[in-house]
Amino acid sequence: MKNLSITIFIFYFTSFAFAQDGLGYYHDATNYFYVFDKGVNRQLETYHIDSVNVGNNYIAYMDEKNSFIVYYNGDKQTIEESKPNSIIATGNALVYKMQQRLMVFENGQTKQLAKHVDSYFAGDSIVVWQDIPSLNIMAYENGEIKTIEPAISVSNNVISNGKVGKNIFAFNDLAYNFNIYFNGKIYHSGSTHITDYLCGNNIVAFVDNYKNTLNVFYNGETKVISDQIISSYQVCDDMVAYVDANSNFFIYYQGAITPIDTYAPDYYFAKNNIIYYSYHSELKIIYDGVIHKDRLIEQANIVTGINALLYLDNTNRPKYFYKGKTIDRFLYKKPDAMYLYRDLPVFLYNGNTIAFLFDGQIYEYGCRPN
Repeated sequence: MKNLSITIFIFYFTSFAFAQDGLGYYHDATNYFYVFDKGVNRQLETYHIDSVNVGNNYIAYMDEKNSFIVYYNGDKQTIEESKPNSIIATGNALVYKMQQRLMVFENGQTKQLAKHVDSYFAGDSIVVWQDIPSLNIMAYENGEIKTIEPAISVSNNVISNGKVGKNIFAFNDLAYNFNIYFNGKIYHSGSTHITDYLCGNNIVAFVDNYKNTLNVFYNGETKVISDQIISSYQVCDDMVAYVDANSNFFIYYQGAITPIDTYAPDYYFAKNNIIYYSYHSELKIIYDGVIHKDRLIEQANIVTGINALLYLDNTNRPKYFYKGKTIDRFLYKKPDAMYLYRDLPVFLYNGNTIAFLFDGQIYEYGCRPN
């Protein structure tokens, strides 16, 4: 069995400066709209805006005329003159629908994916939809549009329900067959009536209530990781954390199962690239196969990002964990509120101050009081 790395980092009083992505926004006291772009503050509008979506390299919003605006690479552009019917903001692309027209904004360019679409699904590097009227199941990935399942019969080719990870799509058809699309290929799982399933990068976990099993599809292969009904499970990129019927806690990582303990943790959570859990209020974070630790951390004080955690330590001071490193001592009091724009830490305090933590430095600005 391939285990998680046993390397453990204890980080109580460490301090780093490290490169990170960082796009954020705020309104100042006069309602002007500003974008924070990797340490640079830019005024974009002179009025309040709404419907803001943040990606790795873009910010999208609706202006006062209800036009759909995207800020990218230091400039803003209008990509639609009216509000989309729906929007999915992924890390790398902004996917939206105008009436039945499916569009994507990616790398500064807007592209039409389809003229007639009902439902659609989008992850960081994949968009999936059912074409109308052909009923072909289509995908957009690596800059190309392709047919992944041609319409042969309505029951076997209509998406009943689906979920998407960053690069993977799982769905049930009208005949209740459970299928997975990954890396250009449809995989028929052989399971039916699957209602409990979750997706991450490269991975899908699903509960088969007929066989009483927890199953994992990972990088093209499916295996049973529990042959009994489990208590709970969560999925993130390349990993699954679960508690079995006997309260044993396990983590499946890159094809191998690692027993963590023989009783359930106080809490656990899996999302994007991070799993964290706690025994006796000791926080343990798994990132890239390595376990990191901190002490006396309550789950209510933890905010999750893509590669990051932002949390209050046992002295009520914020700490920022990012890609295996941590930074502290950047804010010496408890903020009124804190959150993450993807992985960019944001703090509100004194009722009228917003602060962004970027590359080890705090950038403060006056903002509209809450």
